[in-house]
Amino acid sequence: MQPLPKTSDIPAGWEQSPIRGDEIELRHQNGDIAVKAVRATSADEWELEMEDSIGNRYTTIRPVGQADTKTQAVSALVALAEAVSDLRNERDDMLPHDIVREVKRGQRVPV
Repeated sequence: MQPLPKTSDIPAGWEQSPIRGDEIELRHQNGDIAVKAVRATSADEWELEMEDSIGNRYTTIRPVGQADTKTQAVSALVALAEAVSDLRNERDDMLPHDIVREVKRGQRVPV
């Protein structure tokens, strides 16, 4: 069985999107931000990304980190969603590029 986030591990306010190929996504319930793990190579390496949207008009994908296995990617994805929630709770006006910078600087995601 392929590792996926357990429902009990997904932070409050987030939900798992339907699986699309080699991509696992957690989307915030307000719909403006998502975190993804996307399989990058056939060697099971994964890219972590944060996607933010302004309405249905603009979407930006920001790289956040990498994981060597799907299991690590799932763990890091949950940690990333938690970090995004924590940062947004600290400052609700925090912009997505600030969130990525803080996640990378604070080593909040184990990758």
